Amino acid sequence: MEQGEMVEHGGRRWRLVLTASPLQGHMSPILHLATFLHSKGFSITIVHSELNRTDPSNHPAFTFLPLLDHLYVTPGFANAVQFLQALNNNCRQHFQEHLVQIIKAQKDASEKESIVIIYDNLMYFARSVAGDLGLPSIILRTSSASTFSAIKIIPQLHQEG
Repeated sequence: MEQGEMVEHGGRRWRLVLTASPLQGHMSPILHLATFLHSKGFSITIVHSELNRTDPSNHPAFTFLPLLDHLYVTPGFANAVQFLQALNNNCRQHFQEHLVQIIKAQKDASEKESIVIIYDNLMYFARSVAGDLGLPSIILRTSSASTFSAIKIIPQLHQEG
């Protein structure tokens, strides 16, 4: 099979729509996964934040669609929660619009593709949009196992001041 040749998996053709947080360390794992999946014949669309966006010319076989996030700087740790809320609030509608366009294009295409959303856990709006549109979704955690320990202790640290 040649690179980029679309393969039928289970009798279907698949378009995978991936989205990642613009924070450092989140886009690279998504792109690595996308590259691997593309090598197996999946069509890839990357829906990305404008903040810290990747260079599409490095992945010419992928379709890149920007999300208008209206964010211009990554936050310090103290403002991370507000940043993530703004990111998810600002990207949700545009993400849904992109998916609706992809779905409409599929209706007119001679070779239909099933659409699956793969999203970074920090881009949690993707799950609700996928559910609203009746699309399956898969969450991808780009963080290490040590993150779980840190997340678990954060409430305790807040209580202790």
